[in-house]
Amino acid sequence: MITNAALSVSRRSLLTGAIALGVAQLLTGCQTASDQHLMVTFLRDAIPPPMLGEFRRVLEHRVNLDFSAEPQLEDLFEALVRWQHQEDDESENGSGWRPWGRSPQIPELTLLGHSWLPRAIEGGLLQPLDSQAWDNWGNLPQTPIPWRDLARQGDRLWGAPYRWGTTVIVYRKDRFDRLGWTPQDWSDLWREELRGRVALLDSPREVIGLTLKKLGHSYNHESPQDVPELFEELQALQEQLLFYSSTAFQQPLLRGDIWVAQGYSRDILAIPRYGRQLAAVVPQSGTALWADYWVRPARATVGRLSDRWIDFCWRPRIAEQLSLLGFAASPQVLGTAEADLPEALRTNPVLLPEGDRLQRSEFIELDLGEASLSQYRQIWEQLRGGGNRQ
Repeated sequence: MITNAALSVSRRSLLTGAIALGVAQLLTGCQTASDQHLMVTFLRDAIPPPMLGEFRRVLEHRVNLDFSAEPQLEDLFEALVRWQHQEDDESENGSGWRPWGRSPQIPELTLLGHSWLPRAIEGGLLQPLDSQAWDNWGNLPQTPIPWRDLARQGDRLWGAPYRWGTTVIVYRKDRFDRLGWTPQDWSDLWREELRGRVALLDSPREVIGLTLKKLGHSYNHESPQDVPELFEELQALQEQLLFYSSTAFQQPLLRGDIWVAQGYSRDILAIPRYGRQLAAVVPQSGTALWADYWVRPARATVGRLSDRWIDFCWRPRIAEQLSLLGFAASPQVLGTAEADLPEALRTNPVLLPEGDRLQRSEFIELDLGEASLSQYRQIWEQLRGGGNRQ
């Protein structure tokens, strides 16, 4: 728990709602050395409040911990772009302010989603990480997900995996009790009983991907236009929909306007009535995976505390705490024997899907090449512009 003496809420934390989580600015003393201060930005809800208090307790010295939250992953990527040019802009404006001897207001670490990572690397927005600084790096499992290789390009490591999850099917338990069955795979979304009762993510790669998966293909099929039945299946699925939305399906689901939806596991698990009114399932044929990484902005000053924070997140007990309180699983728990996990984690099939479902799942890759990505865009535009209900 964060002590009252250590708690100080910055204006930015207040604006982003981090105060509601108890995650804000932890300040103790007024040190000047860079390794006695740690500035981190993260996605709102991504760090359970007890983790910060626990981290402070394991440190040997009194330090400044400045953690602030952003509402969307896109905001974190945009901040990386802004920080890349910030020093040049301030030099032009004649500002020479350098708190703690570092580039102004550039955190040592920020959270970044898997799909944003290639763009950040290509844009020169990051500096590589040194895995030799982490005691727990070698304990991260390589199966069924190769965690130590996901953010690596050549001999450089660009991200430290922090948490992960899946795209799931969420449904109203009462409605399916009446139907006498529950969704188990993507193919169930085409069943006649659900016509007009389905919501899908407003994402071409997710919607086309689930349809490819239904047809026995990969989410990352390089030539989707060569799958002859794909577009017909997409049209039939669209006839099942009430709407597409990546953010506004929760309330219609709770009201009963829709009975089933496609959503990200972190969003589903965070719905207050999940487990009572709602249930979710990872599709049998596999699904899309997502992950968030700790990355270091290109112009950040490197301090010892940033590596300690990364390594701290992989401690077995902390990894369990994150997984139980943070609506997403730590990579570390996949390497823990099932019998050694808390029951609440061991018996949660959304946080920890059955092995075969996870093995059939995959990350949506954005580097398929322009020719492939153009096919996905064309299929999506034709589907959405074809006069069908949206």
